[in-house]
Amino acid sequence: MKKITLLSIMLFSGWVNAQTSFAIYTEDPTVGEGATAVRFNNGQGFAGSEPTTAPYEGTKNYLFTFNGTSSYYHAILFPRNAANTSDVTVDFSAYAYYNVAIKTSSAAPFYVRMRGNGITSKVLIDPTSNPYGFSNNNEWHFMSIPFADFIPESAAFSLATITEAFVLRSNLPNGSVAGLPNDFEIDNIYVSVNQVMNTQNFAKKSSLSIYPNPSAGSITISSHESINNVFIHNLLGQQVMALNPKSNSAMVDISSLQNGVYTITAESNGQQITSRLVKQ
Repeated sequence: MKKITLLSIMLFSGWVNAQTSFAIYTEDPTVGEGATAVRFNNGQGFAGSEPTTAPYEGTKNYLFTFNGTSSYYHAILFPRNAANTSDVTVDFSAYAYYNVAIKTSSAAPFYVRMRGNGITSKVLIDPTSNPYGFSNNNEWHFMSIPFADFIPESAAFSLATITEAFVLRSNLPNGSVAGLPNDFEIDNIYVSVNQVMNTQNFAKKSSLSIYPNPSAGSITISSHESINNVFIHNLLGQQVMALNPKSNSAMVDISSLQNGVYTITAESNGQQITSRLVKQ
C-alpha cells in the first residue's frame, strides 16, 4: 500500500495541507492527510499488483495487467481505513480537482470515474484529443482534472460520500479491446482545492535537473530560472532539510542523511516539482 504522511509525526503540517488537498494513493509528503490504503477490485479484464520498479512518485504504484481477451476492462480502487481492515467512505466536497498519474500504451479511450452516494460520475480520457495533457506513449502523465468536468449519472451523485475513489473503465462502444495492449499503471491519486501543474511540463519549462541521483555526498540542483526554495522529506513525511538558494543553481550536502529514498521538492517561478532522491 502507499504510506501517507503520518498525523502523529506531522500533526501541524498535516492539518495545514489537509485544508488544500486530500490523499487517496500517494507518497507525496506535500499532500494532506487522507486514505492510508486502497483495495483493488477487478471489475473485468485486469489483475492488480503493486510493482516497485518505476513509480511516478514514491516507492510503488498500482499496475493493472490486462488479460488480453476481455471485450472491455474495468478496475476499482476502494479507499480503506487506517488499519486497512475495511473500506471507508471519503468526503471530496471541499475540493475542486481530481489528480492522478497514468501510464499506458492503450489506444482506446477510457473513463476515469468515482462513485458517490451510489451514483457514478465520470470524465472521458481520449489519447487522441485529451485536454488534460495525457498521452498513450507508455510514459507517466499527470492530470489535474476539474470536478466540474465529471459528468454524473444523476443529480443524486455526491462528492461528500465517495465509496469508489478511482475507477478505470474502457470506452469503446463500437468494438472490443480484446487483443490490444491495455496494461495501465496508476499513481499519485489525490484531490485538491487548486489545480496542480503537470510536473513533467514544468520540468521541461524550467529545465530543472538534480544530479547525481543516487548520491552519497552532494547533489546539484539547477534550472534556467531562479530556484527559491528546496525541501527534502523522508517517506514518513518528515522534513529533513530545507534551503533557500535564490539562484539558478545550488549544491546540497546530503551526506548526513541516512541511506534510503527521499522526496525533494523545488520551488521556482511560483511552481513546484517533486522528484525522488536516493541517498546511498
